[in-house]
Amino acid sequence: MKRSSKSETGRLRLRRTAIVLLALVLPVAFAGAQQLPRYRGFVNDFAGVIDGREAQAMEQLIGGLQEATGAEIAVVTVQSYEPFGSIEEFGVALASEWGVGRAGEDNGVVIILAMQEREVRIEVGYGLEGALPDGRVGAILDQQVLPAFREGRWGAGLNGAVQGVAAFVAQEYDVDLSSLGARAPRSTAPQSQTGPDGIEIILFILILFFGGGRFFWPLLFISRRRGFFGGGFGSTVASGTRSRSTFGGSSFGGFSSSGRGGFGGGGASRRF
Repeated sequence: MKRSSKSETGRLRLRRTAIVLLALVLPVAFAGAQQLPRYRGFVNDFAGVIDGREAQAMEQLIGGLQEATGAEIAVVTVQSYEPFGSIEEFGVALASEWGVGRAGEDNGVVIILAMQEREVRIEVGYGLEGALPDGRVGAILDQQVLPAFREGRWGAGLNGAVQGVAAFVAQEYDVDLSSLGARAPRSTAPQSQTGPDGIEIILFILILFFGGGRFFWPLLFISRRRGFFGGGFGSTVASGTRSRSTFGGSSFGGFSSSGRGGFGGGGASRRF
């Protein structure tokens, strides 16, 4: 059992490393094919599927979370994540471009809905992987997102994702955001998983095809480190303060290059 556990952990790390490298390579390989969108705020509804009431609720909760903990969430809807090969690659590249999370804390989360592919993902920064391990993220998607999506209630599903993420992060920082709607799923056991076995082989082939072996093969053996991707998702509030209090939310103040957070493929995806 111990050998099996170590093997699964090693495969997960290998897969995440490949995703990060592809997120670097593909924007260059497909230069000019599609620009990454520019942010508009905490909630970025490029697909036009979120109603005003749900958007306002998410903005308020995300602002309250940022004020309370310094952690930052970006919600993004797009028609398609092409030309990226997967929603994971798109998520890491977008987090890098926008800069979600702060330097040394890596406390950002990106929630993505791709309409054409009918896929949703919660991408988690390194610093929040303790509060949001893959199993918890999968439970949020299964219980608080997919039921609404199957009824075509896109805003409600994304709001459920924000509520679940905020609840676990608030718990980690020992703050109370229940008055803003933060709520965790009833069970933290995910009902399903995505990502076929052997995906690493495909990713390695793509890496070699686009980037060449001399440069990228050494990177595959570099241990994961924080700050591989940067950002600065607009927080000027010092985080790490763990005092119990209730916050009323804050408005989006723009993104700042002063903060930079790291992402490496942590999180979970679902198709619906």
